[in-house]
Amino acid sequence: MLVGGGLAGVSVALPPAATHSETAVVILGIVAILLGAFLIRTRRTPADGWLGAAAALGTTLITVASWAGGLSTGTGANEVLYVWVCLYAFYFLSLRHALGQLAFVGLAYAWLLDKQGASLEVALNQWLVTMATLLVAGLLVVRLGAALRGVVSDLDQRARHDSLTGLLNRQEFEERAGLELARQRRHPGELSLIAVDLDNFKALNDTHGHPAGDRVLKHLSRILDAETRRIDAVARVGGDEFLVLLPSSGEQQTRNVAERLLEAARSSGTAEGAFSVSLGVAVAGPDPVTLLKLWAAADEALYAAKRAGGDRVAIARVARPRAADTVAVH
Repeated sequence: MLVGGGLAGVSVALPPAATHSETAVVILGIVAILLGAFLIRTRRTPADGWLGAAAALGTTLITVASWAGGLSTGTGANEVLYVWVCLYAFYFLSLRHALGQLAFVGLAYAWLLDKQGASLEVALNQWLVTMATLLVAGLLVVRLGAALRGVVSDLDQRARHDSLTGLLNRQEFEERAGLELARQRRHPGELSLIAVDLDNFKALNDTHGHPAGDRVLKHLSRILDAETRRIDAVARVGGDEFLVLLPSSGEQQTRNVAERLLEAARSSGTAEGAFSVSLGVAVAGPDPVTLLKLWAAADEALYAAKRAGGDRVAIARVARPRAADTVAVH
């Protein structure tokens, strides 16, 4: 819009004079500049309908400005400006919507060719070549856009998830936990965190090698994912350290989840044999709590389970900010 409006001004300033109306060309240029400035200043991406309206308006401005300028000013070659509309539509709009915009361009260009007085044979040839070029350019943009979105999606996946297990990584877990804690402050309720750690993981790596350790980590990750809800956040935050955040989950419900995870680990195994885990549960009541405090309480419970021999669950109750936390080992 901005560049088109600028070109309209340049075409009026330079000879020869417009065939029909230089005033119309200037007005259309001003409209394009104002709309372009508005779109740039818009903080949020407009809805699909508004983007489509902008594309259709661009087609209209190009067509009317080309007619107002007339062939004597060189606007007979202005069909190249339709490429801008085409690239814009096929990149920002759905394919169906973009094809509709292309059809509108075809109608507008046919009208322009008719007004320019070209013979039917010449006009038809120009129209077919131009529309085929616009269609191919648009489809190439669709293909490139799909490839770009695929790359962005893959990068986003890698940035948010642990590369070995596919679970959330620490950064994404902290973001999810921040949202849940903010929700808890607005709507007080229970929130729980389970810290999970493999027992004797270093000895496993030393005996069977790191590939074997990776297989155990992947197996445990599948257990954690299968035994939790979709709303729960499951993350790998260290070598063999995992966290499970359970929104709207009280002590008994979280205890049941932890016991289920413990039993699933006990009853499963890999080619290297069975393995066990220790779990530390931190249960926050309705009072506001920070992730740091909740995590520290879960770690304290986890260490209590380790000190008791591992392969068990320990629970810490996170009370009011100034109250002492208590740990129960099961």
